Amino acid sequence: MATDEQHRSRTKKILLIAIVIVLVLLICGGAVLHHYWPLTEAAVRSDLANDTSAHVRFGSFQDTYFPLGCVAENVVFERANSPAPIITIRRLVIRSYLSGMLRNHVNVVRAEGMHILVTGSDLEQTRARGQHSVVDRLVANDAIFEIRRAHPEPNVRFVFHKFMMKNLGGSDPVSFSAVLDNPYPAGELTISGQFGPFNSAHPENTTVSGKYSFENADMSVFDGVAGTLSSSGNFNGAFKQIDIEGSTEIPEFEITKTQHRLPLETRFSASVDSRNGNLVLHQVKAKFGRNDILAQGTIGRGANGKRSAHIDLRCQRGRIEDVFYPFIHSPRSPLTGEVAFTMKVTAPSGHEPFLEKLDLSSDFQIHRARFTHSKTQESLNKIAENPGQKTPNETLSDFQGSVNLNAGVAHFSWLSIHDQGASAVFHGDYNLIDEKVRMFGNLKTATSLAKTSKGGISAVFAKVLEPFFKKRPHVTVVPVKIGGTYTRPSFGLNM
Repeated sequence: MATDEQHRSRTKKILLIAIVIVLVLLICGGAVLHHYWPLTEAAVRSDLANDTSAHVRFGSFQDTYFPLGCVAENVVFERANSPAPIITIRRLVIRSYLSGMLRNHVNVVRAEGMHILVTGSDLEQTRARGQHSVVDRLVANDAIFEIRRAHPEPNVRFVFHKFMMKNLGGSDPVSFSAVLDNPYPAGELTISGQFGPFNSAHPENTTVSGKYSFENADMSVFDGVAGTLSSSGNFNGAFKQIDIEGSTEIPEFEITKTQHRLPLETRFSASVDSRNGNLVLHQVKAKFGRNDILAQGTIGRGANGKRSAHIDLRCQRGRIEDVFYPFIHSPRSPLTGEVAFTMKVTAPSGHEPFLEKLDLSSDFQIHRARFTHSKTQESLNKIAENPGQKTPNETLSDFQGSVNLNAGVAHFSWLSIHDQGASAVFHGDYNLIDEKVRMFGNLKTATSLAKTSKGGISAVFAKVLEPFFKKRPHVTVVPVKIGGTYTRPSFGLNM
């Protein structure tokens, strides 16, 4: 019995000694931690100020020891040359752990209600200085990033529903992910990747890579067009120039002036200069309706300060009706047939109607062309029929030419039309707005016009011009013109 009591007494003494040792260690640790505590109000303010090159003030500040960290409320970042705070944070929560603090690590930083309002010059002034803690995880959900623009231009506003960065300030690359509302064009952008290690001497040379998806982008913000765009792809490079490979899809790409729609799909490789937003399209493979098109070009700000797109297009085989259809008011294209073309397009920014500000030049070929308007085609077939023929031949022709589109009017420097029995070369205009035609040229036939009885373009003009050439039966070259409109064309002698 005595032995048991001695055993219990010895156990109590050992336990008491252990408790005392733990208490002493906690007191000593607390004293050391208090002395070397890295998350004091002055230290946190100094770190934030150095990271942003700004003056920082807190509405309130509180240390927390269980868990280790601090909470700052109504945090304001200011610069002397900025008319308003560049950053405000409603509540800044910093959490860490003892082993992390010994390694100069912070477990998590949460910025609640963060609003950033800066100009391009504000971003250039941000230069981190000195030794910093490594933030394992930075979370800033529901943050707003706003770029101030000169009056009367509205600010550019990004709303981040989710935002997270890992290993911020470490020697290894920083990983990031975000879900945000893109302002222009409006749509939801999901992005993830990594950048770094950070190049503090030349931040623009810091490497970056990742992937993105862009959904429900409203193209109607660009004057003259409409449709809903989706896009996804990968990116890599440096902050100053990011290379992108991806794809886009607009199921119903619309020219709002005509309200005509066709599907548009692309696969592309491009580069973005993040310092000015200029985009270089290295290669684009597009499918526009039934046309397979290759493109390259640039989209950026010119010497006049306005943004514009300069695109070179090439189509080896397509359908002319799908080229014409979006740009005309009629329910159908005036022509059908196989088309091949090269094209240079300039589309400047501005509020003018799309067709009126579009500048385009093209060399093209159209094979087996026919008119789609039933009355026009029937009248041509009837004019071109042989005497006594029960069923009129369909008038099919080949076109070749060069055209410039400016202010909604297509100016043909030359337009060649030929079939089995004749050819014609025209120059003139076709107005895409009111569909008026003004074409002048020469018709050349294999035999005299008076003897022409075969189908085709020669027969079209032969019937119309017959009264003028009864006394000139051997004429094979005739000056002719085409006028009227697409729905009511007129053919005649060019006096």
